[in-house]
Amino acid sequence: MGSGKTTFLDTLYSRRKVSEGKIEFEENDIHSYSNREYQEQIAVVPQKFSPPWGTVENYMLKTVRRYPHIKNSDKRMDEIVRKMNISNLLKRKMKSLTPGELRWVVLAAQISADSKVLFIDEYELHLGKEEVKKLNNLLYRKINYDGITLITSTQNKDLFKRLASVTITLENGRITSLRSFSKKKDKYRNKGK
Repeated sequence: MGSGKTTFLDTLYSRRKVSEGKIEFEENDIHSYSNREYQEQIAVVPQKFSPPWGTVENYMLKTVRRYPHIKNSDKRMDEIVRKMNISNLLKRKMKSLTPGELRWVVLAAQISADSKVLFIDEYELHLGKEEVKKLNNLLYRKINYDGITLITSTQNKDLFKRLASVTITLENGRITSLRSFSKKKDKYRNKGK
């Protein structure tokens, strides 16, 4: 808590200027993209979210329609509603949802965007054990079959044993550990090269 996780993520998805160094996206300086170009390639589930007016269905459709690469937003929404089991929430007002329901709806909307990068701040926030398990399974498929990059923060890195290829540990705003995990064995290492 208070290590700088949210600030680190915010620097990436809000493209906040840094005093030193450079952040790149797709081999270009992150600031070389227009706001629109960049926002069309990322999806963000922030730690704090103020629900808009309107229904869950309207929020989800509006979110998905922001992404020009999605040709059939109704179909995309139907798929995620089924996978995350939220059909009972569609007609509800966003402002009437509990914190857990709201978090699940925001996750569903941002996952359905099929962006190149998905940011989730405080992965397990307001979620129970079963929801985290379902989310892990869903994101495992998105990462390994759809090719999205997941960048997330958590206070419990054990949640990511199946998902993480790189973990960064922050303490007092500084990176104290960077670990890379290869899921495939290096073919050259086995040959003694």
